[in-house]
Amino acid sequence: MLLAIISLFVVSLGYGVVVPLLPLLAGAGVGDAASLSVVYAAYAAAKLVAQVPGGVWVDRVGPRLVLRVALVLFCLSLAGFLVPSTTPLWFAVWRALEGAATGLVYPAAFAAVLLGPGKKSGARLGTAVALGTSGMLLGPVLGGFIGEDPRLPVTVALGLAVVVTLVALLARAPTVAAVTPRSVGGELTQLWALARNPAFVGTMLPVAFNKFTYSALQAILPLHAAHTLQLGTRGITTIFALTGVGFGVMQVLGGALADRIAPRLLVAACSPVLLLGLAGAWLFTSVEGFALGYGAYIAASSIIFTATLQHAAQQHGQDRYGGMYGVLGTLTDVMTVVGPLVLVNIYGAVGQGVFGAMALLGLVFLLGFFVLGRAAR
Repeated sequence: MLLAIISLFVVSLGYGVVVPLLPLLAGAGVGDAASLSVVYAAYAAAKLVAQVPGGVWVDRVGPRLVLRVALVLFCLSLAGFLVPSTTPLWFAVWRALEGAATGLVYPAAFAAVLLGPGKKSGARLGTAVALGTSGMLLGPVLGGFIGEDPRLPVTVALGLAVVVTLVALLARAPTVAAVTPRSVGGELTQLWALARNPAFVGTMLPVAFNKFTYSALQAILPLHAAHTLQLGTRGITTIFALTGVGFGVMQVLGGALADRIAPRLLVAACSPVLLLGLAGAWLFTSVEGFALGYGAYIAASSIIFTATLQHAAQQHGQDRYGGMYGVLGTLTDVMTVVGPLVLVNIYGAVGQGVFGAMALLGLVFLLGFFVLGRAAR
């Protein structure tokens, strides 16, 4: 489990460092927006493509070997960013490699956590997600405060990744497959059936909504904080820092609660808080009112996210946790593309009303979760 957590942390730290610095690394300006969009899209596309094959591989050989290979690939991707170049294709290649490595890490880490000893898989899952993805919070801080040369924070992230990779490669531990090996075709056939299973589709909807909204909020929050809440740079960075802290703490709590309360019941209890929080962020224009509503959204969304993953593992994981997460991650990551396209444009049209739109969309996603799950029973 420790290797799973530090692997997640390393890839999330690298992501958090690289993304804000890409224009500086590539020497690109506003006029190069189209080229940069290809560089950003290369990561998402490669991650989507890698997750299902990566999950199948995890189920056949075990998570440790997959994590080792993924970490080596991730180190290579960070090293590629350090080579001076003004060709967007150069950075697109390394972003694609970074995305592929990340797409291998997530299903492997998910499987490693759930295959760990003991029955409290929810607590392990919440802790792993909270600690592992904290790099997304620390990455931008590292990139912003370590110096003017954008390659310096990338070098620091690469150094940490190399250390973790060496530990993973040198540590002696058995690589045990999660299941008795079966044909790749048979595995993919089962996963395709899972992707078409209404109960599984319903299970993944809260995760999809989380990614749908949060991916858009990364663009919306700086605009809203500056123009509506009248916050400066320090206030905006504080919002992002507190968001990361909130996600981390509440995911640990959500995992612990999921071990004691049926995940569907936990989602039902947190859903009104989530929707009311978004409504509050819509209705309140003061900093305090917005903080209350947004904080409720973060708390409820984090608990629902972890409880939903626990529910998916219990109901659909069986002996193929890696493949199951590969399917779930691939399907829900589509929302990280759709979310900004839809919600940022809504914000441009109606401003603060976008949070009301999120609440309405959240109601649809959550109703789908309960209706499809009930029908499957």
